[in-house]
Amino acid sequence: MPTTLDRPRDVPRPESVDEVTRWAGSEDLRRTELVYAPVFWVILPLAAIGFLIHQTITDPTGAGWSITINGESRNSWPAWVPWLAWIGVSIWLLIAVGVLLLRLSVLRDLRDESEWIFEHGLAHSIHRSSVDYDDGEARWATYIALDHRLDDQQATRIHAAFEEWLSQAGLPPSGSKPISSETLFGAEAKGGYFILHLPVSQTAGVTADHRWMLITEPHDDESDVIVTPVPVPKRLARIRRRLHGKSERRSAS
Repeated sequence: MPTTLDRPRDVPRPESVDEVTRWAGSEDLRRTELVYAPVFWVILPLAAIGFLIHQTITDPTGAGWSITINGESRNSWPAWVPWLAWIGVSIWLLIAVGVLLLRLSVLRDLRDESEWIFEHGLAHSIHRSSVDYDDGEARWATYIALDHRLDDQQATRIHAAFEEWLSQAGLPPSGSKPISSETLFGAEAKGGYFILHLPVSQTAGVTADHRWMLITEPHDDESDVIVTPVPVPKRLARIRRRLHGKSERRSAS
């Protein structure tokens, strides 16, 4: 019988859907990509429109500018320049608003996903496997995730089964999704996953603070298992302080 596996005991449990959303975005900067960046690109054409309005009021002909067009110096704007500027900025604004609305729709979908994770996600401890992936250009660790509800003997058996499978079958191809122990070894071995790519720094596991993932079965058979990183303790504490502060401000108002 293999030596009993060393497993963390401080099982993380999210306090709210908002917290799950923050957990999911703690490593991939999704709020920056889906909200802050597109808002920034909307602000830029709005600022340009503000400048054009100011210019139209204070200097409609462009007499206050040194204007050179096709190598010729002019004392005022050609008639088509303001129209071209307005058309260009308007198109820019429409595109930026369209991208923002698209990103916000994605964010709403992620909110629905966060609710599903909050209701169905299970904490799994993360253990580095004995085999690293090497594609000739990069090398990274691979991991075995174990359901916290498993007793130590079950967890140790599943971990050992994964290790034996890796030694005999080798690593799956790059890009492979998490593989469940139930799929490989049968229903009696349910409770583990082999993960080729963690959605966090590749120093996770027993050598770092990242020791937990929430793993959630998908809504349907066509979707993939959802792996949500549990933030390291300091980041988790900051997330909870901010959420508690927002909750207190809402209650006070």
